Amino acid sequence: MKVKIHIRVKLIIAVLTVTAVVFWASIAFLNKRVDRFTRTNIYEYIDATSKTYTTQIKGEFDKQFALARTITYSFYDLEQRNPEDVKLNTLRLLKGIAENTPDLLSVWASWELWALDREWDKPYGRDRYTYLRENNELKQIFERLNETGDNPSSLYYKLKTEKKEALVDPYWYTYAGSQKRVLETSVCVPLVVNNRFAALFGFDIELSVYQEMIKNLKPYEGSYAILISNNGTIVAHPDSTLLGALADTVLTNGKQIINSVITNGKYSETVLEGKSKYYLTFNSFTAGQAAERWSLGIFVPEKVINEQISTITSQVRIVMVIGLIVLAIVLWIIAYSITSPLVRATKVLGELSLGKIDPAKKIEIKTGDEIEDIASSINILINSLFKTSQFAREIGKGNLQAKYSKLSDDDVLGDALLEMRKSLEYAKKIDEERKAEENKNRWYNEGMAKFAEILRHNNSNLNDFAYETIRNLTKYVDATIGAVFLINNDNPNDIYLELMATYAYERRKYEEKVIRMGEGLVGRCAQEAETIYMTEIPNGYIKIASGLGQDEPTELLLVPMKINDEVHGVIEIASFEPIEDYKIKFIEKIGESFAATISSIKINIRTAKLLEESRIKSEELASQEEEMRQNMEELQATQEESARKSAEMESLINALHSSSYVIEYDLNGNIITVNEAYLKLTGQTEKDIVGTHHADNLEMTSEQKNAYQKFWQDLRNGMIKKETSKVKIGGKTYTFIETYSPILDENRRVVKILKIAHNITDFIDENPEGKTKKK
Repeated sequence: MKVKIHIRVKLIIAVLTVTAVVFWASIAFLNKRVDRFTRTNIYEYIDATSKTYTTQIKGEFDKQFALARTITYSFYDLEQRNPEDVKLNTLRLLKGIAENTPDLLSVWASWELWALDREWDKPYGRDRYTYLRENNELKQIFERLNETGDNPSSLYYKLKTEKKEALVDPYWYTYAGSQKRVLETSVCVPLVVNNRFAALFGFDIELSVYQEMIKNLKPYEGSYAILISNNGTIVAHPDSTLLGALADTVLTNGKQIINSVITNGKYSETVLEGKSKYYLTFNSFTAGQAAERWSLGIFVPEKVINEQISTITSQVRIVMVIGLIVLAIVLWIIAYSITSPLVRATKVLGELSLGKIDPAKKIEIKTGDEIEDIASSINILINSLFKTSQFAREIGKGNLQAKYSKLSDDDVLGDALLEMRKSLEYAKKIDEERKAEENKNRWYNEGMAKFAEILRHNNSNLNDFAYETIRNLTKYVDATIGAVFLINNDNPNDIYLELMATYAYERRKYEEKVIRMGEGLVGRCAQEAETIYMTEIPNGYIKIASGLGQDEPTELLLVPMKINDEVHGVIEIASFEPIEDYKIKFIEKIGESFAATISSIKINIRTAKLLEESRIKSEELASQEEEMRQNMEELQATQEESARKSAEMESLINALHSSSYVIEYDLNGNIITVNEAYLKLTGQTEKDIVGTHHADNLEMTSEQKNAYQKFWQDLRNGMIKKETSKVKIGGKTYTFIETYSPILDENRRVVKILKIAHNITDFIDENPEGKTKKK
């Protein structure tokens, strides 16, 4: 026989049993979990602290790089700037930064000499400008360096060849006027123009500012931090005597740690330092666009971490035991108070689960405890489900404005219903917008088809075509008035806009039919080839007259009629109502079609004109054909006479070449051509003579040499000269009577000199007194 046990007994037995099991299992399980979880959290906190301070230090260096990079941006137009202007701007920028950034030890710029002196053609040499503080006073230093060559082992040469930003490894420096040694670094940013190194800008930064930060960086008692540069130099350390030392000489496995940080960007491990174990975490960073990687490490004693874990674990255990005891007691008390009303509540919930929602079946429980709250919640659920069903019915009927109030901010069902209504409203809105868009598209397509028909059937007369188009366009876009202006470019030197057609105009601000390009709104629209839409029309620009009086439109649209970026005219539309974007786009498209048709009409008109001119020309040519035939007969006779004279001329030239020596010179006296007679006389070839100068073989006295320049100047001025000269060729002296004649081109300018010479060597004899006589 099955034993029936009351629910309260089952509840008490089950709760107490589960409580006991959970208690002991929790103690055993959470002991290790809390330990591991706490240790993990401590490690993550230390890592997060390291990352936070690493980011802070990186941000400080990034600011310096950004400032230095800003200077380089000022000189990217170096090749277009005056060198003196470059020097003055360099000094002005450096001084301004030095004055406004007192934390910087020095501000400097090294300019390659080729960038400051355009005459300097060597790849080395530089000018260095520096501003630094000595005894709280700003001092300027100028140095000229590397005039004889760069030092390949220097840092400057490395930065010059690499052309990259750099964060220099720390170094000690003692400034003049002070015996204090300063550990500092330099931020370096190159200026590269057309892939050529032009200058290096940078700042010297004292690193002591990070010493205080590192001293105060102690996430746990006994912990300390260390800042290391790219080459392993200790930049900041609680022990100031270690500043500037190499980390691999101070830290156990320091070299391995640094290599791992540089390679992986971070390093976390438990290490043995001295006689104590530490949890060590390193995070590295690069500043600006520099490749150098600095790193920040935090050392936390494992002993401190273990103490923290032990404390937290103990606290968790105590809280857990207390909680389990309290839970067991509370559950034991509650078991008696919740069982009796549960049957009634279960019955009502069963009906609700079947979808039976009846407000008359609310339950009344006045126990003053959670059971009463359960009953109240059930009653509220009944009301809520009833209201929800009513709201759903209204939504189903299409009443999207039905009211519905959520039970609370956490009412999931209410949120879902409201989201459903919102989705339905959005779907309705989308549907309305889709229909509106379809109407616009249908309106657009119908309009394009309509105006395609208008443009196709009204292209014989330009005035009628313009009127029909603007009349239909004004009506179709529901505008009030419209006008068409076409560009008249019959005279390329006088291009203007001409009013071709208007619709519903009463009076315009301008009465003339001609508008110059760029004049007024119409002229500006044509000149800029851009649509102009105005919602504030100038007073008196357009007026509309009706039986009720006069009024002025409030909207004005001017659209250029253009095709292939060529403007053929302007469409002007005015309206009392705003002109929507889709209508503007439609008018612009019609403007393109209008322009194409106008272009076609103009081409047809021009073609007809050309055909008429061609016909007239043909008749003229026919009438002139007979005259041309007669002229051809006369020309043939003239050609025969010319051929006869040409033969005579050729005979004369041949006779001249046979009896004379002919040489052509350019205007500088160099031989261009020479005839065969002269070559035979001298025994030379044409290659030996052409290109030589007129004076090469002349025997001249000192007086002749003085007159030689005037002789050639007279020839270049067009004067004919006659001379008797002696020429020594191949050991023999020849005497020539020479005539120099300038040869002119069609513009009467001298282009070359022709010399015709006769050899009279055999007809004269020179006597001892130096006079000549005929043989």
